[in-house]
Amino acid sequence: MISVFDKVAATIFMLIGLVIGILMTHGFYVAELADARTTIKSLELQRSTDIESTNAAALNRIQIANARSDALQTKLDITAQRLTITQSEMQREIHRNTTGRACLNQRTVSMLNNRTAERSTTASMPTPVSEPVAASGTIASDTNIEDEAATDTDIATWANIVITQYSTCKARLDALIAWHLPSGAGQHD
Repeated sequence: MISVFDKVAATIFMLIGLVIGILMTHGFYVAELADARTTIKSLELQRSTDIESTNAAALNRIQIANARSDALQTKLDITAQRLTITQSEMQREIHRNTTGRACLNQRTVSMLNNRTAERSTTASMPTPVSEPVAASGTIASDTNIEDEAATDTDIATWANIVITQYSTCKARLDALIAWHLPSGAGQHD
């Protein structure tokens, strides 16, 4: 039979084993927890570094884009100024070199002024003039053609304006194209 002393000794050894087991398990999990905390801190530091790096790269891209935008806008402004000066100089030459002679009659001017960009089948005929047209096809005699006709000066002025508008539009489109090209790739004047 097992004596009480043996039972108490066995219980004490069991309790000592249990405490040692608990302490060892606790030590293991404390070490694991410390490793996990170290890993979390390392990951948080890496994440913070990655965010800073990403933000710095984004800021750099924005600064480069702003510099390109400013350069393209400056170039566009210079082109617009040059075109305005050229248009003014050309207009002076037009007035100096034209005579004011009628080139297009009132019916032709009316037709050109009323032309639409998208013509439907019903709009394909020239717009009727406001004055009655004689059977010969000329405007009735009580209408003064000279008052409604386009002169050589008018046509040259119109051409000057159109050329300037075209050149301005082309410069704007070139700037848009340059903006969308990779930096420095295929930029042209």
